[in-house]
Amino acid sequence: MPEEQAFSVLVKIMFDYGLRDLFKQNFEDLHCKFFQLERLMQEYIPDLYNHFLNVGLEAHMYASQWFLTLFTAKFPLYMVFHIIDLLLCEGISVIFNVALALLKTSKDDLLQTDFEGALKFFRVPVPKRYRSEENAKKLMELACSMKISQKKLKKFEKEYHTIREQQEQQEAPIERYERENRRLQEANMRLEQENDDLAHELVSSKIALRKDLDNAEEKADALNKELLLTKQKLIDSEDEKRRLEEESAQ
Repeated sequence: MPEEQAFSVLVKIMFDYGLRDLFKQNFEDLHCKFFQLERLMQEYIPDLYNHFLNVGLEAHMYASQWFLTLFTAKFPLYMVFHIIDLLLCEGISVIFNVALALLKTSKDDLLQTDFEGALKFFRVPVPKRYRSEENAKKLMELACSMKISQKKLKKFEKEYHTIREQQEQQEAPIERYERENRRLQEANMRLEQENDDLAHELVSSKIALRKDLDNAEEKADALNKELLLTKQKLIDSEDEKRRLEEESAQ
């Protein structure tokens, strides 16, 4: 798209589709989305929900980038294009479809992991699996086949706000601020770790690219040498041909 159109689409997604709300008021709406995702897991993938409960893994520990970046941080662009197409057609709730599809397709592997293993699995093997366009296509087909009603999401949203109100009434202000501070520190540490991982991947990619370029340059040099030799052989052959024609004429 031209720059003006791309910016207009960004504004539309942020304001009309509600993506901007995820970043406001200490990420309150984002945490509501995490609660909705966990409630959906409880209904659609109860065994995985119980396993995460047992190992102490919460949605914000693995799904924050899914919501905040519309899956662009880790997943290949051809898959992200499908997701954004669906989002523009259906609305932001499509993120739940894709998130549940990712969890469902990875369920067998995740059930074998502990807390650290699950976090590592989300960071590396999950995005790597969808570098295959065939796998990405199957995932999107599964996501589209899952019907999540807006009514159900509204119900879970109401549950979340009711629980939050009860917590605020029971907690003293200092305790609430301490809990919020701990949560923000944990989120900050997790994002720093993800940033380090992305930086490491970037450096590794640059090194690999440099090697590929070096190899390509070496191959190009070898091909140039072969081309020069071939040209010289052709010149020699033409000289030989002329000489033989002259001898034949004589």
